[in-house]
Amino acid sequence: MIRQLVHVIFHPFDGYYQLKLETRKRYLVATILLFLYGIVQIISYQYTGFIINNNPIFMMNSIRIFLLALFPILLFVISNWSVTSLFEGSGTIGDIYTVVCYALFPKIVFDLAGVILSNFVISEEVPLLIAFTSIGTLWFCFLVFTGLCVIHEYTVFSNILMLIGTFIATIIIVFLLMLYITIMSKAVNFVITIFTEFLRRW
Repeated sequence: MIRQLVHVIFHPFDGYYQLKLETRKRYLVATILLFLYGIVQIISYQYTGFIINNNPIFMMNSIRIFLLALFPILLFVISNWSVTSLFEGSGTIGDIYTVVCYALFPKIVFDLAGVILSNFVISEEVPLLIAFTSIGTLWFCFLVFTGLCVIHEYTVFSNILMLIGTFIATIIIVFLLMLYITIMSKAVNFVITIFTEFLRRW
């Protein structure tokens, strides 16, 4: 599994094509990577060096940080699948999930290294540290882009259009989700109010 993961990271076109043919181990590895990414975000929140760490540690909530780290990734997976399924994308939602999670590996490594190094740098070296950790983010974006090209069998231009569509779909999903939560909270409050009034009059 480790050998396959390294192959995907350094040879994404060939690696993702081979990965698409597998159905078992890839989901386990992808889920482990996603879990590790959430853990690294918790570590980053608390243990990043004080020079660049502006997080209110006294307000730290590990579960909230973990869920907020995973939410955008899962939202992207759902959004991309909803768009590409309408425009003849060959990849399944499982393929998209695998692509994104495998692409997290370099970001996990660079983010974790950045947390460690942040405790030893001085203020003048902060821009260099930010540039260093940005490598992981750029590598992640490149792997996601190439992986989506492979699994959906899109050209570069078509993939760019689908990513724009994914961004729009993400906004729509978030809007509908917020609207649903608002309506449900009002409905629950209404039921509670009615029930409270009923008990008082009883």
